[in-house]
Amino acid sequence: MNDPHPSQLMFKMITGYWVTQLVGAFAELGVADALAGGPRTTRELAERVGVDAGALERALRAAASVGVVRLETDRWATTPLGDTLRSGTKGSLRDMAIAQSAEGHWLPWGRFREALRTGTRQTLGALGAEIWDHYAKHPSEGRAFSGAMRDLSALVAGEVASTLRLEGAKRVVDVGGANGTLLAAVLGANPSATGVLLDLPHVAEGGRAALDQTPVASRCEVVGGDFFDRVPDGDVYLLKQVLHDWDDDKCGVILRNCARGLGRGGRVAIVEMIVPDDLRPSPAQLMDLNMLVMLTGRERTRAEYDTLLGAAGLRIEHVHETHSPFQIIEAVAS
Repeated sequence: MNDPHPSQLMFKMITGYWVTQLVGAFAELGVADALAGGPRTTRELAERVGVDAGALERALRAAASVGVVRLETDRWATTPLGDTLRSGTKGSLRDMAIAQSAEGHWLPWGRFREALRTGTRQTLGALGAEIWDHYAKHPSEGRAFSGAMRDLSALVAGEVASTLRLEGAKRVVDVGGANGTLLAAVLGANPSATGVLLDLPHVAEGGRAALDQTPVASRCEVVGGDFFDRVPDGDVYLLKQVLHDWDDDKCGVILRNCARGLGRGGRVAIVEMIVPDDLRPSPAQLMDLNMLVMLTGRERTRAEYDTLLGAAGLRIEHVHETHSPFQIIEAVAS
């Protein structure tokens, strides 16, 4: 088969945001959940999710063209790709689809040209508030974003738990750990260790509730605090998608706090997307643009992490690839 003409490929890129909104709407309406019990006609599905049947027919036709659903005689069914929009399932990206197509991300990205021109984030200009304040004012959207971060953590949590060498480590601190998905996985693989979940007080409340539903709840302490002020002492620090939110100066504060609290022989485990040096395709390059638009942070190369950690008195000992978009950076005191 001949490769698509460049103009066809470019047209697909240009209209990519149409697919974002289609997938986001299906996620928010719960289309995949409504089809979990089996195929439905357009009218049955429209009644189930509360939309106009004619509009839904057109949306389903478009969703089929990108592989999200398929038509079986006169009934619609999900595909394995569409099943990732189901809620509460392994590998779910439903909350991610909702969060990325909602105003909190959608409106700042509409100002991408301004981000390029000025090199500054666009959240304040687009939303009139920082993203975290926006989520506080729009709790349903905030919950979707938190769920998206939970699901991304779940993609890599098992590999972090199996990769980290915690011999002798007694206290694992999940810095900015949100709902504790990563911490629960690490403690599950290390029965003799205890854990501390650190996040802002209003986030920590949700983290406590989530951890209480896990088998490791009795070994977890939840602390409401600010990682720019201090972090609890620990043998291992977990930092998943924390550093990419912040500029180098703020990252330096976080890492120095971790270095000060680190026990003898301890380590800092950083879970981030590392930007490849050779420009090979990776989610890291586009995630870096998301940081440009949304926050003051960035995705970084291996060399940039060497510099960042070195300034905090740490050095990289290992970098582990995973089956997810993330790498695991293990750092120790230098």
